[in-house]
Amino acid sequence: MVQAEIVKLLGNMGDRIDFKCANASAIAVGDFLELADPNTVTAHAGNVDTPIVGICAREKVANDGELFVTGITNCIFKAVVDGAGCTIGDLVSMGSTAGEVEASTATDFEAGWAVGRSKETAASAETALFRSMF
Repeated sequence: MVQAEIVKLLGNMGDRIDFKCANASAIAVGDFLELADPNTVTAHAGNVDTPIVGICAREKVANDGELFVTGITNCIFKAVVDGAGCTIGDLVSMGSTAGEVEASTATDFEAGWAVGRSKETAASAETALFRSMF
């Protein structure tokens, strides 16, 4: 799986928030945190049109007894671009490949699926910098 890299923490040192997770979950540092009901996160697994609430700040090992994971919610991050690429200023949402982002559509933005705004232009499979929106 592809992980995001946190490049710069903004605000209150990245505005760290603890989220519930299942004991059996394995979540790597840099995984996008996908919100599920009831208020529990998992690692983004390639689902599009899904709420992303942060980037995992520390590793969560499966069956380690931990029921919380810390997410960074206010940062500049680097991620791999999926789809046709993106242009500086584009809003991006999650791509269909786990951990990758793609240019958002108007529908993505209206539904609240946008996870960031591009700070660089990048082609498909390249990495670029983004300002988080979660």
